[in-house]
Amino acid sequence: MLAGILFADDYQVLRAALIPWAVVDEHARYNAHTNSATFHLRDGVWLLDGVRDVTDRFR
Repeated sequence: MLAGILFADDYQVLRAALIPWAVVDEHARYNAHTNSATFHLRDGVWLLDGVRDVTDRFR
């Protein structure tokens, strides 16, 4: 499970989500140059199956 948090300029929590590894794995992009994967926490992530919005817990 990945905990993703978006912060405002003043470090207040804008949004937070718990994202299952299967979702991260499906939507991450592999970069051979760095041998790593990148997952972007965009607004659409909250709409994916299995993702839990936990914003209220972090505020």
